[in-house]
Amino acid sequence: MTEDTTVTAAPEQPSAAGHRIGPGAPSSWDWQTWAEDLDGCLLTAHGELDLDWERRAMAAARAAGRDLLSVRIGAAEIQIGPRWTPDGRQACPGCAAAADTYRRWDPEHRPERDRRERERPAAHGNEPEEAGRSEGPGQVTAVSPWLEAVVGAVLTAGAAPRPGELVVVSRTGVVTRHRVMRTFRCRLCGGGPPLLASAADGPPPLPRPEPRPTTAEVPTRQSSAPFGMDPDRMRAAFADPRFGPVVRIARFSSGSFPMSEVDVLAGTPSGLGRGMRFREAEAVGMYEALERQAGYPHAATVVPDVTHRELGALALDPATLGGYTDRQLASPSSKVRRYTEDTPLDWVWARPLTGGEPRLVPAEIGFYRYGYRIRAAAEENRRGSFLESSSGCALGGGFEEAALHSLLELAERDAFLQAWHLARPLPAVDPATVRDRQSRLLLRLVESHGYDVHLLVATADIPVPAVWALAVRRDGGLPASFSTAGCHPDPEQAVRSALWELTQLVTAGLNWDPEPLEPLIDDPWQVEELAHHWRRYTFPELLPRVERVLGGPVRSLADAFGDWPQPLIRAAGGDVTGALEYVLDLYRAAGLGTVLAVDQSTPDHSALGMSVVKCVVPGILPMCFGQAHQRLSGLDRLLSRLDVDPTDLPLDPHPFP
Repeated sequence: MTEDTTVTAAPEQPSAAGHRIGPGAPSSWDWQTWAEDLDGCLLTAHGELDLDWERRAMAAARAAGRDLLSVRIGAAEIQIGPRWTPDGRQACPGCAAAADTYRRWDPEHRPERDRRERERPAAHGNEPEEAGRSEGPGQVTAVSPWLEAVVGAVLTAGAAPRPGELVVVSRTGVVTRHRVMRTFRCRLCGGGPPLLASAADGPPPLPRPEPRPTTAEVPTRQSSAPFGMDPDRMRAAFADPRFGPVVRIARFSSGSFPMSEVDVLAGTPSGLGRGMRFREAEAVGMYEALERQAGYPHAATVVPDVTHRELGALALDPATLGGYTDRQLASPSSKVRRYTEDTPLDWVWARPLTGGEPRLVPAEIGFYRYGYRIRAAAEENRRGSFLESSSGCALGGGFEEAALHSLLELAERDAFLQAWHLARPLPAVDPATVRDRQSRLLLRLVESHGYDVHLLVATADIPVPAVWALAVRRDGGLPASFSTAGCHPDPEQAVRSALWELTQLVTAGLNWDPEPLEPLIDDPWQVEELAHHWRRYTFPELLPRVERVLGGPVRSLADAFGDWPQPLIRAAGGDVTGALEYVLDLYRAAGLGTVLAVDQSTPDHSALGMSVVKCVVPGILPMCFGQAHQRLSGLDRLLSRLDVDPTDLPLDPHPFP
């Protein structure tokens, strides 16, 4: 079989038939007929991706008011599309290349490399790209003539890619159809604010709370959620096995419940969802995956390498976020460096929800997956000054909804940590007064595994209903106890949230080897990972420490939390933003008068009608993992109530999972 390697030079303007052929594309193929069949769409063909060629093609299509269908003929495959529309709302060839590249990069270093790539000047001429290297002008990858029929069949009117769609034809003739989302990572159409800037440049545009009316009985979610809990709509909108952002969905069971693990493009931890049915679990996993994708500032402006002393009032004082003792910093397991006012940090902008102008917060606080590896290889081993968790990161159908749920999660973790460190008997909810059907089922399931369930009232000075669900094994064996927490304006939902995770832990049982963890019993400084925290308290020897919170009065659910959620419902007036303002007032009353919202959303989230927010609240107890990284130093809101030496922190490791 002969190979067709004939090419022609690229015309600067499309032909009258609406096609444009460049280096690397077989000139003998019937491009003119295909272009005519596409009914006004500009058809271009080239070898491997060339940004300058695509940029000129997009300009020509925009000037002519036509859609653009780009064909790229590579060494391994032929890509047709995605079909781009001149309004710029659909993905372009650069978006497909960016997603493909992102999928292949090493997850350990991909986010920083991603930012470095995007900060380079736009490519000129035939400068090669990571996602598809050009072989240079006039150099051609041989194409089997029979592939002309395959490509022609794809380019017929009925089979041609629709806007946002891309068709891949392998060199063996296998045809696959994909949906490609427009992405901020695209070097053709990504745009967005500068990634690195000085504080003098000022903040980029930041979202402001706006009215968000809702018909929800408890106004914590907007009425018009973009996808609700429908996994079919989610798959259609943002799942594709190659171009993502969701690339894989796996179903399995954990204990007695359906679970879904949702993978997104490289470098982001999987989202995990659980539910009564796999459809519900998949929807939850999808949302969690998209939330986790925002844990790194892919699209946020970073102000690099400046000290708090230099920034002055422009920045939040990091010392108000809790710190580490000398003993913690000297620990072999410490991953942070000492912070002073003269420590250079990278910063991101945040919107004060309690009034005032935008302020800078440490990037490693605003984005928990942040690392100092953006600018130069010499900085790759630089340590941060804070080790943050995802606590307070929340996804919602808008900025206000995400910020509200961020504050509810922070209140939950703060209440749990206060209750744990104060180690005093807490009031308990009588399980017989819980009316929610799912909660009653979960309670029975935990009890059937030999555990007593204690629904402890953990609510502290932020008076939103917070529940600590504690399971204690009746025979005192291993695993001896499990702890989880839930917080919601509706006490029934707070209980249900805590019981879901508790039931998962209990029904999974002893699914790890306890022997390597036995040193944790006597030496809390060996607690280094998240799992170490809750597994430490599955040892019967530590049950007395856990049970110090038992013995308080037993109350009905209604008596434990008053008339909640009615106070919030009345104050919100059917608006999510009203609910947010009410919760902010509760924070102020607790002495937490500064609340800064970091918008973690990427344009990809915004295109799906979603927002991700991390609220930063000076003085609140941060949920941290690893004994060397418990940030309690300087947090007098807790320490003033304890008889402890502030130089001898941290306290007992918490059991939060």
